[in-house]
Amino acid sequence: MNKKELKSFVTLLLIVAFPIGGYGEINLNKIYGLREMNDLRKIINETERANPSDKDSLKLLGIAYHNLGVNEVKGAPEKAVRYLERANQLSSDDYEVLAYLGSAKTMIARDSWNVVGKMSGINKGINIMDKAVREAPDNIPIRMVRANNSLKAPKFFNRSRVAKEDFLHIVGLIEKSPSNLDSDTKAEVYYQLGMIFKVAENKALAGEYLKKAVAIAPDSQWGTKAKGEL
Repeated sequence: MNKKELKSFVTLLLIVAFPIGGYGEINLNKIYGLREMNDLRKIINETERANPSDKDSLKLLGIAYHNLGVNEVKGAPEKAVRYLERANQLSSDDYEVLAYLGSAKTMIARDSWNVVGKMSGINKGINIMDKAVREAPDNIPIRMVRANNSLKAPKFFNRSRVAKEDFLHIVGLIEKSPSNLDSDTKAEVYYQLGMIFKVAENKALAGEYLKKAVAIAPDSQWGTKAKGEL
């Protein structure tokens, strides 16, 4: 088992090791940035098999399908919305659910053939994510969802400035409490800021953040990408 396979196995084990319907906060934390498709599908299969109705399990499924949607798996955003809307009904003050719901709605619009519906759907999703950030401005998963979603929004929505704002806010939170975020996510934040400043032709700041990505997690995908940009 190579290093990447071992990491994937450990992540999956941490998520599914507890009984369905009783997920603690650590389990949800482990799925926020999970993108490995096989792991996401295993989590979905394990959770759906129990026919869950509690908020945390619905949230887990919604995030898992959302992350499949990020990978452009057909039909995943619609399933994400279905589970996240049910979770939102059970806990309307869970703003992480709201952020993922807004992001999933923009992905449904992204895949739509209807131009008018596409514009309307993206705007609705954006408004939902923006509300989540207003309600919980220091929640890192919420900021990460909106930032990454903003990076992929059509340029005429002018969301790159929002992505920069979110990533810079996360940097501020990292500086206050360095232990509150894993090294891979920190590297992602630094890499994305490096690329944002590179596009803006601010070589000094671009280099600063790309070097930080390499320093914090040199063997991660973000550290490796950052090396290629330096």
